[in-house]
Amino acid sequence: MKRISIPLALLLTVVVAACASEEGNASAVASVPAVTAEPTPEATPEVSDDADPLGSLGAIPSFELDGDPELAGRFPETVDGQPLQIQSLSAEAFAAMPSDPTFDEFLDRIGAQATDVSIAFGGADFGDSILSVGAFRVRGASEDELQREFIAASQETGEAGELTEETIGGKDVMTAADPTGESGVRVFIYTRDDTLYFLTGSEAHAAEILEALP
Repeated sequence: MKRISIPLALLLTVVVAACASEEGNASAVASVPAVTAEPTPEATPEVSDDADPLGSLGAIPSFELDGDPELAGRFPETVDGQPLQIQSLSAEAFAAMPSDPTFDEFLDRIGAQATDVSIAFGGADFGDSILSVGAFRVRGASEDELQREFIAASQETGEAGELTEETIGGKDVMTAADPTGESGVRVFIYTRDDTLYFLTGSEAHAAEILEALP
């Protein structure tokens, strides 16, 4: 199934792969932001010097996975009765991660740098479906600027599908369906203040989360 190659997807691919246990399935973990996402909610806080989940990124430093508890705490504790496991990275830890040119260009457009960014990410497994969630806070960015430039970067890849504006869970969001039409999984982008939230999963699960977000 076709990936949705937008900046946050690239970002979360790097982060979740870095957090994955070296004994785990790195290829599945790296698929978290994709439409066919299969996140690994439980991750180890350290990656050995010999581990390189993405192959070409080099050694990834160890870091705490509770770096921005306020950001992580914006998500509800459960979704449809299942625990929603959320981890986070501080701006300092994020800046130490391997960089991605697409995401770096996005930050340049909004006048920010990696040290302005903290993130939260996680998911829930419902057996027959997977929910993946992420959020990134860019300190100093305006809501309009953050959403406008993110969507512009998404459209430039030509692989994000057609984004439409809808109201879901009481929030105004941008959403795109699985471009293959083979599943009910959708992508949801919601921006509030200096934070952009990114969800992949069913509309019902997304609505429950969006309703709980600020």
